Amino acid sequence: MKVLLTGATGYIGSAVTEHLAAAGHQVVALTRSAEPQPGRGWHAQVVGDTADPASLAGAVTPEIDAVIHLAPPSGDADVDIAVIEALTTPLRGTGRPFVYTSGVWVLGATGEAQEVGEDAPTDPIDIVGYRPRIERRVLAETAEGVRAVVVRPGIVYGRGGGIPAILVDRARLQGAPEYYGEEGVRWPTVHVDDLAELFVAAVERAEAGTVWHGVGESAVPVRDLARAAGRAAGVLAAPRAVPVEQAAEAFGALFADALALDQSVSGAAAVTALGWRPVRPGAVAELMSGSYRPVEVFGAPDGPETDAEVAAIRRLVAEVEHAQQNELADRFLGVFRQEDPVWTTGHGRRLSGFEEIATFTRKVLPGAAAEATAVYDVERVLFLRPDVAAVNVRQQPVRPDGTRITDRPEGRPFYVLVKEDGAWRIGAAQNTIAVD
Repeated sequence: MKVLLTGATGYIGSAVTEHLAAAGHQVVALTRSAEPQPGRGWHAQVVGDTADPASLAGAVTPEIDAVIHLAPPSGDADVDIAVIEALTTPLRGTGRPFVYTSGVWVLGATGEAQEVGEDAPTDPIDIVGYRPRIERRVLAETAEGVRAVVVRPGIVYGRGGGIPAILVDRARLQGAPEYYGEEGVRWPTVHVDDLAELFVAAVERAEAGTVWHGVGESAVPVRDLARAAGRAAGVLAAPRAVPVEQAAEAFGALFADALALDQSVSGAAAVTALGWRPVRPGAVAELMSGSYRPVEVFGAPDGPETDAEVAAIRRLVAEVEHAQQNELADRFLGVFRQEDPVWTTGHGRRLSGFEEIATFTRKVLPGAAAEATAVYDVERVLFLRPDVAAVNVRQQPVRPDGTRITDRPEGRPFYVLVKEDGAWRIGAAQNTIAVD
């Protein structure tokens, strides 16, 4: 299909462009300027501005097979309705799809209800107060022969962007991670690439008049997100609660209320009916060891294949951390290759061969994390070959609650990883204490 995409230059729009193209569709981007933007992956550009509905006349030509409206709302209900009118009128009587982007904030606080679905009544918070009216206006186009569909994303994360990036920036600025409102606040979340795939599924096969929740994780505790954001910012401190009134001074009252909104929302309907599969790492994992903490990479070309290998290496190092923090000897041993691994401990003891490493681990790991443990962050990866990588890791000592132990030195583990049978394993490792 040839798909007209508003908001094509934005955070979500960039991902949707990539996934539409990967699915064989052609993206026609609606942009405010005709100036070319190389590298976007668009098939074509048309000029128009969703803040000026009159400028959209002629944007939806007979060659356009579908429209995805990702551009943010203007803040004026009449303007937004006029935009819907301009974009859907050429689609009437054709059965062509029009996919509108709303959001789960239209549901308001879900209270004790768990994983509410698309049939839940709307109760929007002020920042999206008129959005249900726009949803109804979109869905009314079904009666006019438009395959009208509404997608409500959760809190979008991934690719280092979205609202979680604000948590990272705030942790870095304030010297401590923070969350807003009550301790028990939860956010429904979705990875931006999973969400992009939902838009592809919606434009291809969602039935007219349907609403879909774009939610991969139904209710992620924001306190956990804040701690992970602190980790991404290099701030190992306990998260602190910020009252909504105080948050309003930084973000404005409307957005502060949204950040403090407690919700539990289900995305199961799209999984069942559309075959959607949200498979990317969860929001906490992505913040702790994903795109919010960049890694220097050498010896491999930029691109998705290298990104996938780096992500796999980060997961291996995260497994080292998890196994050590939870004193899981067998899982720790599982990160080593079976054939002739070598490990030099932080105290300079050299262990050769899997059996010697296993004997040492089963002796020293139980009880080792009772008073202190460590967090591990990949900082640099050098691919010596596609199946051999040298990895620099930063190891910081922490208390069991995750706060930094300031009077203990850091470690600088160095791993030589080998990829065997599709999985990375440690072939050699040395842990070096960093002394000022």
